[in-house]
Amino acid sequence: MATRLVTTLKDPYLRRFWFPVPGHLGIGISAHTRLEANAIATGCAKKQGWTLDVGACIEDIDLQLLDPKHVLPNVGPVVFHGIWYPPLNL
Repeated sequence: MATRLVTTLKDPYLRRFWFPVPGHLGIGISAHTRLEANAIATGCAKKQGWTLDVGACIEDIDLQLLDPKHVLPNVGPVVFHGIWYPPLNL
């Protein structure tokens, strides 16, 4: 039986953004720019019925600063473009 090797290519231009959401934990996005992250987070918040203040965004968030009991165990892959928390990009 042949074994396939899967390689994950990391996009060096992706940045991590965290958008706090009142009454919820927040939205985590990997995107190339803040403008792009704002658009993705706004769409996610609208779909979920959440209020979002894009001005509260934390750029280049260190994942270790996020909630260790609820966010970190449920984070999707941050090396791919899109939403990683809630893990909607899985």
